[in-house]
Amino acid sequence: MAYISLYRKYRAQGFDELMGQEHVTVTLRNAIQQGKWSHAYLFCGPRGTGKTSTARLLAKALNCEHGPTPNPCGTCRFCVSIQQGACVDVIEMDAASETSIEDVRSSIIENAKYPPMEARFKVYIIDEVHDLSAKAFDALLKTIEEPPPHVVFVLATTEFHRVPPTIRSRCQRFDFHRGTIADITRRLEQVVEAEGLQAETSALNLVARFADGSWRDALTALEQVIAFSEEGIIRTETVYNALGVLEDETLMRLTDALIEGDSSTVLEVLDQQLLLGREPRIFAESLIQHWRALIQAVLHGSDHGGYYDPAQWSAMIEQGRRAGVPRLLSWWEKLAGALSEMRSSGSPRAILELYLLIFASGAPLQSQAPLQAPAPKPIPQPQPTPKPPETTPNPQTESTPTAQPQASVAPTPAPPAQAEAVSEANLIWQRKVQEIKAISPAGGRNLDGSRVEVQGDTIVLYLRTELAHGFFTATPKREANLKEAVRSALGMPQAKVLLQVDSSQPTMFDEPSESAPAVLDGEALVEAVKQNFNGHEVEED
Repeated sequence: MAYISLYRKYRAQGFDELMGQEHVTVTLRNAIQQGKWSHAYLFCGPRGTGKTSTARLLAKALNCEHGPTPNPCGTCRFCVSIQQGACVDVIEMDAASETSIEDVRSSIIENAKYPPMEARFKVYIIDEVHDLSAKAFDALLKTIEEPPPHVVFVLATTEFHRVPPTIRSRCQRFDFHRGTIADITRRLEQVVEAEGLQAETSALNLVARFADGSWRDALTALEQVIAFSEEGIIRTETVYNALGVLEDETLMRLTDALIEGDSSTVLEVLDQQLLLGREPRIFAESLIQHWRALIQAVLHGSDHGGYYDPAQWSAMIEQGRRAGVPRLLSWWEKLAGALSEMRSSGSPRAILELYLLIFASGAPLQSQAPLQAPAPKPIPQPQPTPKPPETTPNPQTESTPTAQPQASVAPTPAPPAQAEAVSEANLIWQRKVQEIKAISPAGGRNLDGSRVEVQGDTIVLYLRTELAHGFFTATPKREANLKEAVRSALGMPQAKVLLQVDSSQPTMFDEPSESAPAVLDGEALVEAVKQNFNGHEVEED
């Protein structure tokens, strides 16, 4: 008997076996039980999440000899033929290769009007339906809108936005979810046991991470790992070697070298991995994913979501805190931009080395303060004329006594800007802002650029603009929620919270009106007016 791939061998043969899509299976089974199934369905979701398998299960449920039934027997001739892909009344069409109007007309439109040859219903499964041409969609529209009573359409797509609204509105839509690491790992354990093999839990967890939520990709990767394994035991080292992914230890070591500014170790690690056949682009993508995980480790703390074992996650939290979120974000942004250069370059390795050496040379210290200290430098530049124009242009004198008397006029121009670089309270607050963004994007946008200053039992939250201040003070409830979020983030439940506009931030509206009268006067003003009128003389009254 010919060998069957694992993803085909362990394809779900019943609704109960379809993992991770309970919201879909429950709805379909209830509709069939009540006799209220739709004439057209649109299955949306990432690859390998069970869209085609569910379409075949629906065809079995409608055509089973004991049906229509929400629990097809799987043994009657219709269930078996559909499972084997041999049922003449279940027509599967790949829209990626059959895109034209002629394909749609010959495969669907002309044949849909005829009753099924053997089964109860004709089921048309159109995979990657978004690849159909515009004319093909137009031709299909009438048939989907008013199909014969013996026809059911199932359209599957990974790109829902490319399906025309006229087609979407005539179908019941189901969104298929990516599998979680924990769910995919459990499924892999079942397959390994059924195959009579043994596997380390960490190895299967790594395969599940590699699959990125795709059940099919997980089984395909597992099949590759099994072929690479010896003695019927799947080990973590085997997964790394078989799939060509970078080890967590390698990513940790390289990131440590970048934090410490150890350029020699950076080149050593890079050379070792490239000699093993790692592609520079894959190497860069793995680094980005690792830095992303470090940021999540710092922000989420002990909640690792099943991606890593607790010991590894604890080490990542510690490394992420040493690196600091601002530096990790900077590395992430720059290396992501370098990926496009690497794709078009004839020497992607040289580009990767260049960026990694720049990162290493720019981060020689361990503490976060030196990393963030340069941030306030851009702030004084647009401030030649803030509120008291004669006192704020020289932030370098912030440590001298001469900067102190201005506190009564502008309480927080330069000193809070420097405090933002070194204050642990602001680091904590920025993490809280990221959490707020996930809950309320509008609130998060208005908190961009905000900072906090603790003054005894009072916390001052400086908002970047008047618009942001107005957003949070528009309603008492919104203002109260923000103040409570500040107290909670800083661990000061009894503190008084004040909302103020950050006067140290430049505004595009205030500066011209305040700076122009201060600079232009007398002859200088006349000359400026002449220039505005292209050098023509201005008549005096």
